[in-house]
Amino acid sequence: MNRLLAFSLCIVLSCSFTLAQAGELMTPDAMSQLGLEQAWARHVHVPAGAQSIRDQQLFVHQKNPHEYVAIVTTQPAAAAAAPGATADAAGGGSTFEPKTLVRIPTNRIGINGAEIGRKEAERLASNEIRRLKRRGIDAEIKIITSPRVNLYTVGSDGILECRNAESGAPIWIAAVGSPSLPFANLGVDEEYVTVVNGANLIQVDAKNGEIIEEVQTLGAPAFGALNSGHYALIPIIGGSVEGYPLYDPTRLPFKERVTGTTLAMPTKSPDSSKTAWGTSRGFVYVMELQGEPSVQFRLDTDGIVSGRIASASGNRFFFGSESGQVYGIRATRHGEVLWSQPFGEPFYHEPIVYDNQLLLRSSYGNLFSIDVENGLQTWEQSMPNVGNLLGILNGQIYATTLSGGLIVLDLKNGKKVANFNNIRPEHYIVNNLTDRLYLVSNDGDVQCLKVEAADLPTLNSQIDPKSSKSAVNTNTPKAGEQAMQPNGNDPFGASAKQDPFGAGSNKNPFDGGNDGGAAAPADPFGDGGAKGADPFGGGAGGGEMADPFGGSPF
Repeated sequence: MNRLLAFSLCIVLSCSFTLAQAGELMTPDAMSQLGLEQAWARHVHVPAGAQSIRDQQLFVHQKNPHEYVAIVTTQPAAAAAAPGATADAAGGGSTFEPKTLVRIPTNRIGINGAEIGRKEAERLASNEIRRLKRRGIDAEIKIITSPRVNLYTVGSDGILECRNAESGAPIWIAAVGSPSLPFANLGVDEEYVTVVNGANLIQVDAKNGEIIEEVQTLGAPAFGALNSGHYALIPIIGGSVEGYPLYDPTRLPFKERVTGTTLAMPTKSPDSSKTAWGTSRGFVYVMELQGEPSVQFRLDTDGIVSGRIASASGNRFFFGSESGQVYGIRATRHGEVLWSQPFGEPFYHEPIVYDNQLLLRSSYGNLFSIDVENGLQTWEQSMPNVGNLLGILNGQIYATTLSGGLIVLDLKNGKKVANFNNIRPEHYIVNNLTDRLYLVSNDGDVQCLKVEAADLPTLNSQIDPKSSKSAVNTNTPKAGEQAMQPNGNDPFGASAKQDPFGAGSNKNPFDGGNDGGAAAPADPFGDGGAKGADPFGGGAGGGEMADPFGGSPF
């Protein structure tokens, strides 16, 4: 009897453990219902499960895509023998859909331990085509390229790994830094991965994981590093940013003073090195990090922008503030406000840009869909009970609910497609780059999901309206729209003729919010800041801030 009770108890505990594990990841039933399939599921190298993951980032290496030699069926010699041949009801003939039978990667490792290359891949494909021909199937060779997407993970023990985000196969693993010091956000670009470990910046080769250089930062990092242009940019506790050169060892590091403390990781434009972030004093800064670094402009926002800013093609940035104001700006030399709209709910989270939609969740759990061209809502109403956005697949938004479950919404109208209370992803990788979904279990297992027909990844699209289109005039609202009037004043100037980043009638947007009177009409980007000093500091261009570090770190 005791043995039976013990056996029953083991079964109950085992089932409970299995259900708990399954609840963190997507179940087969849910995949079938949503038209998804598991691309891969693998364990990442972390010492104590997901709680010891310090950062995970996806990166699309545009300069070096995957190349495949594909075998694609054409009209078969014997239609009946060809896969995909179906009877034509109208004429009794057959129709045939070309099908990719095999993809041979040109970087496949051969028996000699080296990549086989395109020539050998084409030879292998030609041999396979001859075998298909004997079976009555005609096929041809096509060269296919696909985005090379990698997943980078750093754990609390200093293990940094790079995986193929499409197959889960490890590419390289390296030990960096000291486990006794905290690790922060990774910086990733085409060539390098930068790791912030305590007050140390470690530069790693993205191709093989080799450590190139390690330097000590002057200040205490508030977050990790962002690789943008020629520099690794690090927000510093106390109200400044530091930049360390990545590519040119003759360049000097720089330190830029800003008004207020950086509240979230900066964001890089997808097609340039322009970088934006918000501060605790209600400013959004945009900095150019290609060549000689310089602050291009700063915008005095209505309410503090505490969440990370979203970026889109065309040097556009989108963000919401704590006062409920949502902005779309273009990073030109002097800044261009595309639009500004009030929504009446505080925003603390990073939006996602997909096609012509800006998806932004308020702190109340309401998800808004906003047109990136004019700032107006594209859904009839916001969708409630939304937690965190995970990604977009096949026209559907995947997100968590406020209670921790998984919800699926229609991208076009925001209507609920499915709700899975039994799937409760506590850890996940937000993916706004490709049509893949990544969930992480408490044990550190990463599950990659894709649409059943999506064999190769597709990059998420963005619409870049023509730059010749005029910006929306926020001073004259359209019928039914509410003009933004923080503190009783138009935040972008007293008239439409004023520079949107210039001084307002009752507040100078460049004085940090301390000047209560009218400001002199000085050039906001000149040397006429407070007490005659450049409000952005000396930068890297010379003066007293010319070389705060005394030499090149890399």
